[in-house]
Amino acid sequence: MLTKKIDEMVWQALTDTSFRKRLLTERRPEFLADFGLSEEERQFVMAVHADTLENFAGALCRSAA
Repeated sequence: MLTKKIDEMVWQALTDTSFRKRLLTERRPEFLADFGLSEEERQFVMAVHADTLENFAGALCRSAA
């Protein structure tokens, strides 16, 4: 499930180092709470385990297929 909000989140992570670091840390649940995702979107993103943005985006794409 790739939605517009998730797509925007990945694009922002590409261009904003601070944003990317928060997205990839163990504090992701707190960070996502402020991003305005639906519960379904939040669960989808939380299911991804990655330590780089490339792995994160790749896992999102694989999960969406």
